[in-house]
Amino acid sequence: MKKWYRSVISLVLVAIAVVSIGCSSAPVAKGPLYSSEQLAQIEKYASEVDTLRVRLQEIPPLIQKKEWIDVQSFLHGPLGELRFKMTTLARQLEPKKARPAALEAAKAVFGHVIAIDEAAQTGDSQKALLNYNEALRDFQVFLDLIPTTQNG
Repeated sequence: MKKWYRSVISLVLVAIAVVSIGCSSAPVAKGPLYSSEQLAQIEKYASEVDTLRVRLQEIPPLIQKKEWIDVQSFLHGPLGELRFKMTTLARQLEPKKARPAALEAAKAVFGHVIAIDEAAQTGDSQKALLNYNEALRDFQVFLDLIPTTQNG
């Protein structure tokens, strides 16, 4: 009886060890980063931001013609929502990965838009065009961070 009892106890301990080792090292299955509703909201904001990026392309002809009042009106009018929309979109992103980089890229875009506005105030075409090009570059960095239903 004593031998049988030791065998059963040994078998139980081995089973417990196997189960605990097997369960503790099992990879945790992760769901998608974003739900379909979140992706739909992100894509809505991304579309609005991309529309503003396209509108930004209206600035170089105004700069080349030195229509500084129109440049400033455009920056404060149609592009006036740019900061809000980019920041709102960035805050929808996964906090540990894309959000900090998106907020930084958005901040860089805002800095260039402000510099374009300052250049318009002083009539500095070179500064305005340089910052326009940098704004487009940072805009692309921002948009590359945005998930879509294809890569989300």
